[in-house]
Amino acid sequence: MLEIRPLSVDCLATARYVIASAVKRHAAAAYTQAQLHALMDFVQSPHYSDLLYAGRSYGAFIGAEMVAVAAWSSSAAPSPTARLIGVFVQPLFGASGIGARLLAHIEEEARAAGFRALDIGALPGAVGFLEASGYQQIGPRPLGLPSGQQIPVIEMRKLGLARHTVMH
Repeated sequence: MLEIRPLSVDCLATARYVIASAVKRHAAAAYTQAQLHALMDFVQSPHYSDLLYAGRSYGAFIGAEMVAVAAWSSSAAPSPTARLIGVFVQPLFGASGIGARLLAHIEEEARAAGFRALDIGALPGAVGFLEASGYQQIGPRPLGLPSGQQIPVIEMRKLGLARHTVMH
């Protein structure tokens, strides 16, 4: 049975492992070795843990095993748009609906908090998943990493957050 629950500080190392596994699987073809290395360094950094912990981060668990991670945050300035940090599923559990359930959970929470839209700088491997979930491409943009390396992402937005039926 899948359980979605907030991440605690004790879960951050496992969350970063899940994220790194998903990124390696889905981003390797889109980035140079230097870009991928910089992205992996960022995901494994304390700064990324802070980003996850400062936002609203959730893990999807099957029993005691974390199989997916998703996070979102509100903007610093008053805005009707929140920021989706990402949805990451361990490759073994890909295409099982876990990512969609986690995304629906986050969208419902953002909607309940009063947000009307979610934006994300999507890694190329996530664009199809997000489009299937109602996100529209805005266009490419560079994402600057702490190392100084920039990687291309696709800015996407979902307007009109609506209620979802999430099966627990």
